[in-house]
Amino acid sequence: MKLSKKIKQRYEKLGLYGALKLTWAKATVGRKRKIILGLSVPEERFTKIYQENHWNDSESRSGEGSTLENTQNVRNELPIVLKKYKIKSVLDAPCGDFNWMKSITQDISIKYIGGDIVKPMIEKNQAHHGSNSISFVHLDLTKNLLPEVDLMFCRDCFFHLSYQDIALVLQNFLSSEITYLITTSHAAPNGPRINNSNITTGDMRLIDLFSKPFSLTQNCVLESISDDMVSLSAKRSLILVNRAAVQKMFENLKVD
Repeated sequence: MKLSKKIKQRYEKLGLYGALKLTWAKATVGRKRKIILGLSVPEERFTKIYQENHWNDSESRSGEGSTLENTQNVRNELPIVLKKYKIKSVLDAPCGDFNWMKSITQDISIKYIGGDIVKPMIEKNQAHHGSNSISFVHLDLTKNLLPEVDLMFCRDCFFHLSYQDIALVLQNFLSSEITYLITTSHAAPNGPRINNSNITTGDMRLIDLFSKPFSLTQNCVLESISDDMVSLSAKRSLILVNRAAVQKMFENLKVD
């Protein structure tokens, strides 16, 4: 197997013990992945990921994308966008373990509802963080009624879902009265494109909402927040779109 220069440098930096440790960790994750994807329904898969800390992150069970380091720019920019569009209520789904979002709810006055398919995590969040303005609900985005809010914040979700389940989430959004959606695209609106692929829900891959089958256009984006991760070379953006753009994605996804 031919290793890239970048990977070679990483292994050289780690040394023999570090390289063996990393290889073992990757093999372990591979075995866990097969077990998780073998579970019959998405709720069981995501619950097992949470309970076993599948992402092996010491700060957040939602993975390294939810660490304070990897959300620094989002934590700076998101409050500005919420104020600009006069957002008074937010559904954050999937909310994960609320590791970084709690700092935003402390800084601005909004009604916050965190939703997630993992019931034990929701119960823990509610017990530790619930208040008059902050609540958590057990929620399957593909089929459960969405609460009445101004905006749905859906970060790092679609890249874990099959095309079929993404279509169900979009359809569910359109059945609600929610005005705006913020979600992740692993490419900037005017950046290099990624070839999308389908997966089994619970797995993961990069997703580009400006490529087929979603085929959003740059003029659909109201706001874009850089959401790059330290360990990920691909560019990530959080894009704010309205209901018309969500409708377009849904129709394109159905056609393809």
